[in-house]
Amino acid sequence: MSKKRYPGVRPFETADKDLFFGRDRDVQELSVLIALEKMVVLFGKSGYGKSSLINAGIVPYLAAQTIDEESGWTTVVMRPGSYTEGASLAPVDNLLLRLQEKAPAAKPDGFMGDIPPQPLLWHEFKRRQVERPSRYLLIFDQFEEFFTYPLIQQEAFKAELAELLYVDMPQSVREAAKGLDKSDRQLLSEPLDVKALFVIRADRLSLLDTLKDRLPAILHKRYELKALSEQQAREAIEKPAQQQGDFVSPPFRYSPEALRLMVEKLSESKSGVYRSGVEAFQLQILCEYLEGEIVAGHIPGQLVQPSHFADKINAIFEGYYQRLLGKLPGQVSKATHTLIEESLIFEDGQTGESRRLSVDADVLVQRYAHLGISRDTLQALENAFLLRREANSMGGFSYELSHDTLLAPILKLKAGRTAQEAALAERQAARRRQRRLLTARGLALLSLATVIAIVVNVIILRNDAVEARKVAEKEKTKAERALESVLKAQQAKEKTEFGVRLERIAQVLRGGNCPDQGQLLDLDTMRVRHAADAVLQQKIKTVTDQLTNCR
Repeated sequence: MSKKRYPGVRPFETADKDLFFGRDRDVQELSVLIALEKMVVLFGKSGYGKSSLINAGIVPYLAAQTIDEESGWTTVVMRPGSYTEGASLAPVDNLLLRLQEKAPAAKPDGFMGDIPPQPLLWHEFKRRQVERPSRYLLIFDQFEEFFTYPLIQQEAFKAELAELLYVDMPQSVREAAKGLDKSDRQLLSEPLDVKALFVIRADRLSLLDTLKDRLPAILHKRYELKALSEQQAREAIEKPAQQQGDFVSPPFRYSPEALRLMVEKLSESKSGVYRSGVEAFQLQILCEYLEGEIVAGHIPGQLVQPSHFADKINAIFEGYYQRLLGKLPGQVSKATHTLIEESLIFEDGQTGESRRLSVDADVLVQRYAHLGISRDTLQALENAFLLRREANSMGGFSYELSHDTLLAPILKLKAGRTAQEAALAERQAARRRQRRLLTARGLALLSLATVIAIVVNVIILRNDAVEARKVAEKEKTKAERALESVLKAQQAKEKTEFGVRLERIAQVLRGGNCPDQGQLLDLDTMRVRHAADAVLQQKIKTVTDQLTNCR
């Protein structure tokens, strides 16, 4: 199956190593640090490409350094995943599962069968060392997720990992080894060659302090993955487009001006005030979009020019989530909105912080079957790289958002939709109040007419025509004044309610969005209806002046 040259939201995999460019120096420097140290921490901002550096950089680089079995690296990559009660494997069990997948071991035999299986990690790695010596690199990717697990599981993992990394022979094993012959004891006493690489977001680096009681040197050796420099960004943009192979697009090129503009735009801060490095995630989104334009035949001669993206670069980034959903059928797209916002994102109402959640596939299907969500739907979302799938402790799979960078556009879209729904509810409530007011006014007028009729009839019965006319005129005047008071009250209420709606329109504009057609019609209606109200007209004009791009 043909593959894309740029993975977009999906991190690079080891199979993508020939498309991974711009990080050669980081790969070499981090590899040297790993070779020299027992523990290393790789940290960087979300979206800088830490997982890609591990998968397509470090893992294949170390594999290429292998000369023979004994000198070769066995890399075991474990991602904790956000904790879900009853579904998530404990970190120790998760690591053992990844170890068995990467380096299967036979059942214990010989003297290892007589050795206590505790500490568990030490015992499992020692079994493999006895069978076939090797160097191990344990890579704990997205390690910030580890801290969502119960404390008892965190403590167990710390204790096991400390024994594995720092203890040549645990005391329980030492006691059991007294009955072994000299050669077996010698095998047991040979130090394990195991190193650990912790990969964590920069804003979660302080969480590693909680591991210092068991792993005191955990923060001594750190490597920061920074944003791509201009030269690194150019390599990451240009070189994948030139590769030969089975790709969805033919080889293509970027004009010098297009390349310059891409790097310039990608390295701008959000405010545009200063220049920073290039975020790998945004670079991949832009390049993936342009590759799609090549495939669609929208770029003549397979040469990307500034005109192909310059006027819509911001929309390409902000609309990435919408474009992913736009590839799905309408009903599925709507259901996916609900599934992601309700079940796959946690929002802290106090801190405003948000994070991804991992949820079992069966739970998602059961919860949203009424909206048309099925296993096929989840598979389609995975194929679109909107969701990522991981094996769980239940023998099935859990799903989560594919990347933290998707959180912001999803929550922004949710906020905009919530505001529109609130505005619609307010308009409906206002119409209901207006209908009730009109009904009350009609009943008041009917009651007033009835009173007038009774008064007139009484006067007629007293054969006092003159007095009847006077009384009738007085009652008519009262009725007119009462009606005028009702109308004034209605107008005042209408202005007050419109003031609320006018403020909602202003909020929508401050959020960078446009009011819907109902709000625009309401604005025009009130401008005509209250043309004589100078104060209200000024407020309407203030809002109308901001609608230039919305009409």
